[in-house]
Amino acid sequence: MVRLDRVRSAFIALLVVGLAVSGYFGYRLFTEDTGHAPASSRVSGTTDDGWNQVTYRGVTVELPPSWKRLDTAICEAPRERWSIAAQAPCDGDAGVTFLASATFDPATGPGVHTSPPSGAFPQGAWMGYVTRGDVVINVLDPDQDVVRRILQSVGETI
Repeated sequence: MVRLDRVRSAFIALLVVGLAVSGYFGYRLFTEDTGHAPASSRVSGTTDDGWNQVTYRGVTVELPPSWKRLDTAICEAPRERWSIAAQAPCDGDAGVTFLASATFDPATGPGVHTSPPSGAFPQGAWMGYVTRGDVVINVLDPDQDVVRRILQSVGETI
């Protein structure tokens, strides 16, 4: 009889310890900071001259104050994109697009290059990209200085 009581006590003690350990790991699983940045970009500040500082997946970039985040959910290939407010969200002619570096296949090297004439820019434009971590910042604009400033402003958040 004494032996059966010890077995029961040991079983109950193991059950209590098991529940406590499971509770602890369950708590850690659901409350731990995963470190993932938000899936959409947001304005995180402004520069002294009024440009917006935009943050996306640990990358910051400065964009002209007239540029807005475009809702590309209806597009064939939704992407995180900023451009002038009047720009069609699915039209890739101008602005900045955040892309995944794993699937980015550029036709040119990083930096600023001329862009061939298009419907939106019959005189041509300027384009360029930089990569930070797993994010590519791809820019197209008719003003070379705008493209250069955007690309030079790209940084990683700490």
